[in-house]
Amino acid sequence: MKEMQTQRIVIKVGTSTLTHETGRLNLHNMDCLARTLSDLEGMGHEIILVSSGAIAIGRHKLKMAAPPAPD
Repeated sequence: MKEMQTQRIVIKVGTSTLTHETGRLNLHNMDCLARTLSDLEGMGHEIILVSSGAIAIGRHKLKMAAPPAPD
């Protein structure tokens, strides 16, 4: 019997996918993304999620207007 190889899928999502223009979380987009990733995993794929939007979300939660200054 032929062994199936798992396909690895890397998905990168950015700030505009995870947040509204106001900086608040876009829960609808996050829900759709989670369902899609779950479906892909259920089909046997290995999923790697990379997000550049985490900093913007954290900044909003901490009520910071701008990113912290570098050292």
